[in-house]
Amino acid sequence: MVKLLMAALKSSGCPIEINRHISCEDCRSRVNGGFDPTTNQIVVCQNNSSSRRLCCNVMAHELIHMFDFCRAKVDFTNLEHLACTEIRAANFMHCSYMSSMSDKGASLFHVKQRQQECVKKKAVMSIVMVRNVSEEEARKVVDKVFAKCHNDLEPFGRIPRRKSRDPERMLAEGYYYGYCN
Repeated sequence: MVKLLMAALKSSGCPIEINRHISCEDCRSRVNGGFDPTTNQIVVCQNNSSSRRLCCNVMAHELIHMFDFCRAKVDFTNLEHLACTEIRAANFMHCSYMSSMSDKGASLFHVKQRQQECVKKKAVMSIVMVRNVSEEEARKVVDKVFAKCHNDLEPFGRIPRRKSRDPERMLAEGYYYGYCN
């Protein structure tokens, strides 16, 4: 997913130079990483991203924000824009349909609803963490933009299933959409 996002950024006119756009730093204990739009740089919290898998997940999550900043000109001071990019990052990186199926109380009939609830919850938590707003205010803005942002599947084309070959398939399919050479 990191490879596809980097190719999509390049295709969108925002190529990544690892030494310039990615920084590993010690961070406060609550975060694993972040995207700073003023410097156009991703920060990976080396003290909180202990495994290779977690580091790749942090990178992919933050690359989604960078992609949105490049492609959609996201204004991170605008709560609706922030909510949208957090919804997209949660949708792709944190709330798979499979994890929704394994959630307590989930059934085959409510998987989509559980997945959407997970995305909303993660987006609200992210907004509260990075902005000085109440959970209620964050929830309202997430609800307002949810349908549009949840349905925006660029550059992946679908919500990846956890523990599947979806990331490899999406990278291979990226060629058809002009993201990969």
